[in-house]
Amino acid sequence: MSRRRQFGNVRKLPSGRWQARYEVEGGRSVTAPTSFATKAEAARWLAAVETEQARGTWVEPGAGSTPLDTYAWGWLRGHARVAKRTREIYEAQLRLHILPMVDPAVPALGTVALTDITPALVRQWYSALVAKHSASVAAKAYTRLRQILTAAMNDDLIGKNPCRIQRGGVEHYPEQRFATMTELAVLAEAVPDRYRAMVLVAGLCGLRLGELSALRWEDVDLAAATITVRRKRLRLASGEVIEDDPKSRAGRRTVALPAVLVAELERHRKVHGVALGGYIFTSEEGTTLERSNFRQRVWLPAAKAAGLAGLRFHDLRHTAGTLAARTGATTKELMARLGHASPQASMMYQHAADDRDRRIAEGLDAMAEEAGLRPPETGEHHQSPARSGTDLARRTPGKPSR
Repeated sequence: MSRRRQFGNVRKLPSGRWQARYEVEGGRSVTAPTSFATKAEAARWLAAVETEQARGTWVEPGAGSTPLDTYAWGWLRGHARVAKRTREIYEAQLRLHILPMVDPAVPALGTVALTDITPALVRQWYSALVAKHSASVAAKAYTRLRQILTAAMNDDLIGKNPCRIQRGGVEHYPEQRFATMTELAVLAEAVPDRYRAMVLVAGLCGLRLGELSALRWEDVDLAAATITVRRKRLRLASGEVIEDDPKSRAGRRTVALPAVLVAELERHRKVHGVALGGYIFTSEEGTTLERSNFRQRVWLPAAKAAGLAGLRFHDLRHTAGTLAARTGATTKELMARLGHASPQASMMYQHAADDRDRRIAEGLDAMAEEAGLRPPETGEHHQSPARSGTDLARRTPGKPSR
């Protein structure tokens, strides 16, 4: 009977303590980071290493000694395919919320070695972040930290990911605000005429401001009554202006225009002409739109004048989703119209269209009436067929029916 090959070996040191060693792939020898008082202790340590290797949770001693700060920035540099705006967001999360000290009672995560980041430390950091900022900020930062530590685990620097807060990365958004069709009309009147069509396209078709800023006349087919979203335009924190693909693959879409918008866009082109580069919506000077200038000079005064102070321009996207849901649009139809990659965001607008359920009930009433289904007259005793006639007469009072 063959004996199982022993994992590693132990030897007695001149000091009388015991040393444990084992080989890794390639024949390299790894020594335990500390010596042991007895041979049995050294053997137990080797057995634990062997078990962890079998489970896939083994980490070479000292591998995770790199501070989170060093590893996180290296991780970000390795994300070469991340969009520039996304990279800016990740950098801000690291710099403001993940790596620095959030609370004097909690060590700055950036200074902690990867192997020393424990679930308890992550929970302390997360709680401090919620208290200092908000649950939404904490959820975003937690998602990024978990992503970074998952990469460290895949690099065999840590055995397990210490981010184990149940639903820690789930963001709880406040109830979305949207305008009614009447309020949308008031807003269209409140903005300067140059921006009237833009407000209506946002409120009826759900285009984002970055998508509207990049929209050209070549993207509009008034004969077919459609707008095709092909790109977005935005200014980075660095000052660089980029025109890039929409937020997701689903963001590249063709949206059907209601007749009222076809007329508005025809009028817009006739009155305001075609700007340099073919852009549809531009500043008063004919230059491309700048988000901050538009917000301060146009949107905020118009929303206040319309009695809708606090309404964000992005809320017009929520308006478009809600109005579309009220027409009876399905989740799949809303996803296509708004450029959503997942159904969750589109379902929000269906929930917001509360009066749609009332319309369904009214429709059922109409169907019932057409079928002759009417409630009995007041005072008239109504019995279900199962309990009428001789069947009821045969039952003995006080005894259950069989």
